[in-house]
Amino acid sequence: MFSTHFGQIAALLTAVFWTVTALAFEGATRRVGPFAVNLIRLLLAVLFLSLLTYFTRGLVLPTDATAHNWIWLGLSGVVGFIIGDYFLFSSYPIIGSRISMLIMTLAPPLAAFLSWIVLGETMNL
Repeated sequence: MFSTHFGQIAALLTAVFWTVTALAFEGATRRVGPFAVNLIRLLLAVLFLSLLTYFTRGLVLPTDATAHNWIWLGLSGVVGFIIGDYFLFSSYPIIGSRISMLIMTLAPPLAAFLSWIVLGETMNL
């Protein structure tokens, strides 16, 4: 039975973990503030990802990447992880994690709409 419903179980567990994470980060943000929560989360992420890449590739950091790749990786990290998540954690005490997550569900349709307007892309089925 497990193998026939693996996708459905994975989807339900993803929703549960997503919810628990949002509620935990809301509580942490209310206690210590969005900057501290984001900083601790990013430091833990660097630690665990460095360990993962060390055991899988033998490198703590991707030193084999080009300078061009590092620039884009850095810009993406600053915009997404530092600025974006800071605003997300700042929204938790104001509107709560439930409404914040509900607003985040607008990201895919908004991205599709903006790519149609700005880039002229069309959606294929």
